[in-house]
Amino acid sequence: SKKEEKAIQAEKENKEPKSKKEEKAIQAEKENKEPKSKKEEKANESEKKIKKIVLGKEHKTNGLEGKSIDSESKIANSERLIEVKTPFSIISDVTSFKKSPNMNVKNQEVYVFRNEEDARGRELASTLLTTMEYYHGEIDCNLVSSNLHEKRVLLELSNQKEKGNIEESWVGSSSWIPIHGIILEKEVEADVNNYITAKLPIEIGRYKGEISLIEKIIFKETVIEIKEVSQEIIVTNKEFLLPKIIKKGKNPSIIEKGSLRVEGYIFQCIEFTSEQSENHDKIYQLMQNIVLELNVQLLQEQEVRVRIT
Repeated sequence: SKKEEKAIQAEKENKEPKSKKEEKAIQAEKENKEPKSKKEEKANESEKKIKKIVLGKEHKTNGLEGKSIDSESKIANSERLIEVKTPFSIISDVTSFKKSPNMNVKNQEVYVFRNEEDARGRELASTLLTTMEYYHGEIDCNLVSSNLHEKRVLLELSNQKEKGNIEESWVGSSSWIPIHGIILEKEVEADVNNYITAKLPIEIGRYKGEISLIEKIIFKETVIEIKEVSQEIIVTNKEFLLPKIIKKGKNPSIIEKGSLRVEGYIFQCIEFTSEQSENHDKIYQLMQNIVLELNVQLLQEQEVRVRIT
């Protein structure tokens, strides 16, 4: 039993140094690992500092880029659109007709009686009047075509110039020129059975008028370019007026002239490129020299004799 106790004691002594060696080895490994983790932490901290520095530079450059973008946006070009109405009118007499127009005529017949005298008194004047009026269709005024000739000039003017003179526009007057032939009235053949009477729209004339216009448009921005101009002719009033005639006796009424009126405006959409600048040393103006041609047709419903074939 003593031998067994000695053997167990010896085994314990042999085991204890081994565990101590193992503990020393584990301790050494820990000591080796700790400096490594500290080095890694230092390295990570240095990397973080480098990243912060780099990110800081990036933020600064981004800020500079933002400033440059803002400065560019202040002087950036933009597309703008304005609308302009340029009025025009032609009011002039027409003295030539392709076919004589029919007009409302009052036919008045007057009968004069012999003055009589009786117990009631003496007649100073005694007349009998009969008035008849013939009504015809209205004359339609139609715009057939228009031609617009234009010269555009974009001007850069000094701000010291008087604004009243810059904005002044001008409209020239015009008259109507007949552009039709003349139809000669023909005698109807004796055999009236070969004809019927019909009411048809008859062209009584075509006329051309020219209007000279100068339109001046002032821009509040710095204009770089006029990109596109769309134009439309709008007619607001058109009419043909004949004089009133009271016909006395059997003499035929002859229409020698009438008044043709056409009014409206040129509607323009002007698209341009402008620069948003705070510098107002210059004034920008678009000057348009315009010649507008209008072709007008006059129609009236008239009774005509149509031959039956």
